[in-house]
Amino acid sequence: MNISRRDTAAHVFVSDVEQPVLNDEDERHLRKSLRLRDGELISVSDGVGKWSVCAFRSPSLLEVVSDVHEELAPPQLLTVAIAPVKSDRTDFAVEKMTEVGIDHIIVMAPLRRSVVRWDQAKGAHHIERLRRIAKNAAMQSRRVFLPHISGPTLFTDVLAMPEVVVADPDGQADLHSCQTVVVGPEGGFDPDEYDESQRRVSLGSTVLRAETAAIVAATLMVAHRNRHTDNTGY
Repeated sequence: MNISRRDTAAHVFVSDVEQPVLNDEDERHLRKSLRLRDGELISVSDGVGKWSVCAFRSPSLLEVVSDVHEELAPPQLLTVAIAPVKSDRTDFAVEKMTEVGIDHIIVMAPLRRSVVRWDQAKGAHHIERLRRIAKNAAMQSRRVFLPHISGPTLFTDVLAMPEVVVADPDGQADLHSCQTVVVGPEGGFDPDEYDESQRRVSLGSTVLRAETAAIVAATLMVAHRNRHTDNTGY
């Protein structure tokens, strides 16, 4: 990560990094929660790779003080598909996967053993909330690419995606060429929810909670990608 972005007092997303304008929520956060002083440096990004450093001018003016930088998108976009889990554990998983650097998080429609079952209205509401959580996590971790949060998506549709693997304790410990890892609900998958030809991957030798498995999958995938590319600015 570029040191000038890492060392700023805050990081926010704007529509135009050359003429940045804060939205009301971010302006309140910088001014009231972080108590930024006039002239403190923050970084801004458009969420699709461009970013710059600005001086914060109270109450909401941003003065660009650096060149506009543009990061290359990673050569392989990585996806984790998860089934919602109870309490706030889905929120936690989305937050941490965003911080790790996953590109796409798919929230699946209920599977047979799912404890959490969102209807159509609840599903749309929760997806919007998860997008806000992901954005805040991307700000905290200084990402310049916002992750895509989608769903609820049928498990069968996820399995039709390219290079998809299912997390399974009996799978192989090999993430080579993997683009999407699917993590089941608390109760796991029913044996007949996918056929025996489906590629499976092990996430370790212990039994993981669903949200832990999602975070571990994201971490392993990003680490594998980082070993094969010099671009880590996402």
